[in-house]
Amino acid sequence: MTSRRTLLAGLAGTAASAALPAHAQFSLGNLINSASQVVGAYAAGEGDEIKMGESFYPDYLTKSGGAVDDRNVQEALRGFAKPLFAVADRKSLPWEITLVENQQVNAWALPGGKIAVNSELVRQCAHPDELASVIAHEVGHADHGHSLTQIRNQALVSSVGNLGKEALSGWLGGGTLGSDVLSALEGPLYTMILTGYSRTHEFEADAHILRIFQQTGNDPSRADDFFRTLMRLYPESGSETTSLFSTHPGTRERIARIEQTAAKTSGGSGGSTTGWDVLKAKYPTPKA
Repeated sequence: MTSRRTLLAGLAGTAASAALPAHAQFSLGNLINSASQVVGAYAAGEGDEIKMGESFYPDYLTKSGGAVDDRNVQEALRGFAKPLFAVADRKSLPWEITLVENQQVNAWALPGGKIAVNSELVRQCAHPDELASVIAHEVGHADHGHSLTQIRNQALVSSVGNLGKEALSGWLGGGTLGSDVLSALEGPLYTMILTGYSRTHEFEADAHILRIFQQTGNDPSRADDFFRTLMRLYPESGSETTSLFSTHPGTRERIARIEQTAAKTSGGSGGSTTGWDVLKAKYPTPKA
């Protein structure tokens, strides 16, 4: 049986299941309006992010099931994602996306703009805006530097050995991201991207969906559709779930926030559907 901690972790808010205290509440609209600060805030660590992404991406793809061996569908996914990457805040990241052969409904993002989407997630997307929302969410994690932030907050230090801790401490203190640090980070970082970010980071990534939809013409009213698809696939009464549902009320709160902000968000003129027909020809959505 599939573990709840390994399904759709890239979209998951697993780090805190309790409601945020009043002083920590914020609106998705405010997050969208403040997104222009992202580039400057993370520029200092961008070289390290890119190095991590390029170092780990091939192995992580293999560990996740391997890239789908079909050039046409890979090109279709790249073509589909291109307009979304084009409006990312951090233009200097080497954005890349790969379709992974995996039956789990999952997507994840590495530092430096490296994204993977599982084939089963594509299968479960009934509308282009559902897939666009997943990719936009993952773009949000990379745009906001969430992986590097959680690493720099030493969220992973406790999971490595003494030599790894020593290497990480030196890097966190301003040292170089060398092979010893990459070796210490490889396993813990993979676990992190599969088990989700902090709840605050998930709210930020949710806001990014709407920010990107504003610019691409995707329909803001569909920004939460894939969340609803997951609620249908993994009902509360079932034994299987996803890390998105670490707390069902929390998931509903995220949907409500997206809907509230979407109602005030312009867009919907028609986002690009390049590659969509090719993807759905290979991975048709099952009838409900």
